[in-house]
Amino acid sequence: MERFYLTVARVAKMTLRHMVEHRIPMLPDIYSRHFYRYLASTDRDSQEIIEEQQENDLKEVTSQQNQGLNIMKELSEMINKLDQITGNHTEQLDNHLLSLKTTGKTNDLAQLKEEITEELALVIDSNHEIHTHIIDAQETVKRLQRKMEEVADMATIDELTGLYNRRALFSRLAEEHSRSKRYGQGFSLLLIDIDDFKNVNDKHGHQVGDGILKGLGAFLRQNLRDSDFPSRYGGEEFLCLLPSTDVDQAVQVGNKIRQLLSQSILSSKKKDVSLQITVSIGIAAFTPEDDIDTLIKRADDALYLAKRQGKNRVVTEREL
Repeated sequence: MERFYLTVARVAKMTLRHMVEHRIPMLPDIYSRHFYRYLASTDRDSQEIIEEQQENDLKEVTSQQNQGLNIMKELSEMINKLDQITGNHTEQLDNHLLSLKTTGKTNDLAQLKEEITEELALVIDSNHEIHTHIIDAQETVKRLQRKMEEVADMATIDELTGLYNRRALFSRLAEEHSRSKRYGQGFSLLLIDIDDFKNVNDKHGHQVGDGILKGLGAFLRQNLRDSDFPSRYGGEEFLCLLPSTDVDQAVQVGNKIRQLLSQSILSSKKKDVSLQITVSIGIAAFTPEDDIDTLIKRADDALYLAKRQGKNRVVTEREL
């Protein structure tokens, strides 16, 4: 698994560098095409590592689906068995009740008592067996649920920062875009980039850089609303979706983040290094004419202008 992450990181780094140098929009379908183009041009060993992991992921999901189907089948069989056993015992007990009403002999009553006692013992044993099976099934379902949640997290959460990844971001953007189109209630985007992050990596190493990215992820989670959607957009860029927020409100949020962050210290536990960083923020607000690509493009243009104006500042699309 470690080799897989290292290989993906290496190919992703090549892809991102190429797209940044050529000002190619950071959109999922475009990024994927360039990623696999670089993957095809890299060594065969790296290709096999990624292909093998993709195959393993597919097998894992398929296995979990099959386990879920098996549990449903077992529960169905147990319910049918319970119904059958209950029916049999009910019939036997009805017969015993009829015998009690019709017999008057002491010997017959003693025999009947013994038969009823045995029947009740069978009922108790059957119920205990079924109860045990149900408890086991419940535990298996819980384990599968936890595993499926882990798989879902891997698909939507950026491992380093703990924020949502690009896949989750664009899924959420599509939902918010559709909602805003339908109800006319807008939203805004904050595109955040760490200033001079390359210098951090060059001077302190990538472990420190990773620690800074992780710290910024935690900072954003702590300082945004629960309804906001912070994500790692790529490299040292973070894209935050702010529902029901116009551009002026988004500016307030952006300045709050920028100011608080400039007063904070982010640390890397692995290297015991603490640094103070600044960020530049580009802001764009949804309009009815927007699609997702044009909205992100305006936020990106605003961010680029913030960099050119000296960094550590918030710039909106209105200043373009």
